[in-house]
Amino acid sequence: MSLGKAPLTSLLSGFGPGVGDLLLKAGQMTLSGAVTLPTHMLHNSVSANVEDSGEIVIADLPKVLTFLKSLPKDALVTLWQLKGKPLRLISGKTELTLPTTEYINSTKGLEKANAMVVEAESAHWKSWDGRALPCYGRAKGQDFSQLKAVDKVLGSDVPIKAEFTASESVWTLHMGHKSSAQMSVGIDLDSCDGPSEPCVSHYSNWLPAALQSVPAGPVELYTDHDYVAILRHVEKDYLLVVLNMRGE
Repeated sequence: MSLGKAPLTSLLSGFGPGVGDLLLKAGQMTLSGAVTLPTHMLHNSVSANVEDSGEIVIADLPKVLTFLKSLPKDALVTLWQLKGKPLRLISGKTELTLPTTEYINSTKGLEKANAMVVEAESAHWKSWDGRALPCYGRAKGQDFSQLKAVDKVLGSDVPIKAEFTASESVWTLHMGHKSSAQMSVGIDLDSCDGPSEPCVSHYSNWLPAALQSVPAGPVELYTDHDYVAILRHVEKDYLLVVLNMRGE
């Protein structure tokens, strides 16, 4: 299967910090991947020229991203892997070969997470794992690009408080320590609905990086006080479930 350097890099780099390996699935002109971590679950996909459907195992994701970075901007990349065999990434006369692995750390717990997604879908996303999600709003995926500068401004180790305010139709991320620089980003919401009082949750410092993976276009947000935040793209195959600091 083949696709451009830019969409492949965007897909692979968007699963969040701490992802060292990845299981991808190729089929129906789409390349998709999913991870389940203590901080979040993310499923994302991109269009690709798929000749043969199947799975692709990336045993060392940082090496692949470094390899892609070395290629020209307009490079076309081919991924080739037989089951149980090394992965080959080919671009012109440049090639990277990586051994495969039977254990993929980033997919640990994926089966359970997928079952929870099916349950939430059947409930029309009004609940997650048996708990109601009374806060709802529709955002624009491109608005999350405002979070790109967070690491450069505040550093990477900062607490994050998310505040859903239905009366103002906004989801605000407050970032930083009280004793130092702080930054806040408000995401405007349409069709907003929720309790009269703001719903507040606390998340890990990786959140801005994960939210930058949200594709442009309409994205539905579901959340509750001190609980998960779910972002589901309306038009694309994208789902992000953010766990709060207590892992819920």
